[in-house]
Amino acid sequence: MKVRLAKSAGFCIGVKRAVELVLRIADEQRGRKIFTYGPLIHNPQTVEMLNEKGIDVLESPSDGEPGDIVVIRSHGVAPKVKKEISEAGFDIFDATCPKVAYVHRVVKQYSDNGYATIIIGDREHAEVIGIEGEVVGPVAVVSSPGEVESLPLWEKVVVVVQTTMDRRTYDVVVNAVREKFPNAVIKNTLCSETSYRQDEIEELSRESDAFVVIGGKNSANTGRLFKMASATGLPTFWVETENDISPDDFDGIERVAVVAGASTPNWIIVRVVEHLEIIHQRFLPPWRWRWLKNIAYAMLRSNLFAAISAGLLTGVLASRFSLSMPVLRGLITAAIFFGAQNLYENREWQGLALMDPNKVQFVRQTRKILLPVSIIALVLSTAVSFQIGFVPILVSSLTTIFSILYWKLSVFERLLPSSIKDAMLMVLWIVLVFFLGAIAKPIVGLSIAVLGGLRALTMGLKELETDRILQRKSFTAMFGGKISVIFGAIAVVIGIVPAVTYGCLLDGVFFAISTMWLLLLLVAMRATRKGTYIEFIADTIIFIGAIITT
Repeated sequence: MKVRLAKSAGFCIGVKRAVELVLRIADEQRGRKIFTYGPLIHNPQTVEMLNEKGIDVLESPSDGEPGDIVVIRSHGVAPKVKKEISEAGFDIFDATCPKVAYVHRVVKQYSDNGYATIIIGDREHAEVIGIEGEVVGPVAVVSSPGEVESLPLWEKVVVVVQTTMDRRTYDVVVNAVREKFPNAVIKNTLCSETSYRQDEIEELSRESDAFVVIGGKNSANTGRLFKMASATGLPTFWVETENDISPDDFDGIERVAVVAGASTPNWIIVRVVEHLEIIHQRFLPPWRWRWLKNIAYAMLRSNLFAAISAGLLTGVLASRFSLSMPVLRGLITAAIFFGAQNLYENREWQGLALMDPNKVQFVRQTRKILLPVSIIALVLSTAVSFQIGFVPILVSSLTTIFSILYWKLSVFERLLPSSIKDAMLMVLWIVLVFFLGAIAKPIVGLSIAVLGGLRALTMGLKELETDRILQRKSFTAMFGGKISVIFGAIAVVIGIVPAVTYGCLLDGVFFAISTMWLLLLLVAMRATRKGTYIEFIADTIIFIGAIITT
């Protein structure tokens, strides 16, 4: 079945900003209790993700204690609510959408000057309640021409609209307002992103046989998308996750359009699209082979394949340069990389949740198994390194200690700049492969550094949007895609030197360097976007490079 995803699907600017702020606060204010006033956004999966991060919903000031942090959600709140929270001793961070905040300012300005306020919107919606709280005079919330007709004949009137209201309702109600209040001041405060999402439905309906609308059942804007999609006459299904999809509903459907509410996270959208794509697919592997696919996914998502690739390259280089116990060196590298990567991802998993949807669910479901296994791998690799010599002992011991401390303590957040913290895994990769696989030939470290750097740049570009959302000062976030590609090209030229010097000894490394740069280019051009696929390709390149080098 052909699936077409709306260009506008996913977090809008206001929601993205709210999630960004909350995650940044959680990262910077470790040890403090953090609440959001009401659900941060109308998406239960995102609220659950924040809850697992230790960010709870504040229902009443008595739920917290003075000194705790309260984040105002993207819908905004009335001034009196902010005052109550502040007087209860909470520290307030405001994540109100800037477009909603603008409506607050408009209403306050006109209300203070004696205007009656008409709000076009849903009376029970959190955004409308917050806007209504700014009014000091007469106010009415309406959603139909009939409700306008029943209003008193005020002399001065200002009209605003809930930012997520559908444009058709706005147009109809505004016409009724103009008839009754010819001198009314009309402020079109509809969010342009909301309007664009609604326009896309009409466009997609011309080339589709059905609609799937993704979003929380408590999301008003998702509900409007569902209503508009249903109005096209096409079969329309409202789902929160891929688990709500029934293949039987799509019998005879060849083309399906997917739209999503402004509070629907990217990882849910990707899972729904992938689930839809396999419905009625003609070439699914026989059931008896699907266990292979499950194993492959587990290897990718647990970083086992990346660890095997790094370990294989270490062992091959150690063998090529006649270092003792090359197999053991490779196993040590694989075990350390496996453990350190998983501890790092568990610590930084809020970014993973935003931009790597193929991994996030696996991390959440397996952390009770994956974390102990990762720690055991780190400890065992240190113990085994005593069989080889001083350098492996030193490298493995320091890496194990550092990885476990980073996982458990926030001290590194204060000591290390973000750019260094985000580069730690790249440095780890280079240190492991160089010291355990090629220490006999220091110049080979140049090629290893280039390959590790290219892999890091590729992963950085994959996570570029996440870094910008979370305000990480990574290299790629600071310089962007074009500069990263240029630096990658320079690195390739530098990496050729050792490859030429040692000829066939490093043919595979040279292959890996040049191919990794091509992958970097594809990621920079957004030709491939799925995070797990990019990691798989990158580590396959290293794996093949190691095989060629043997």
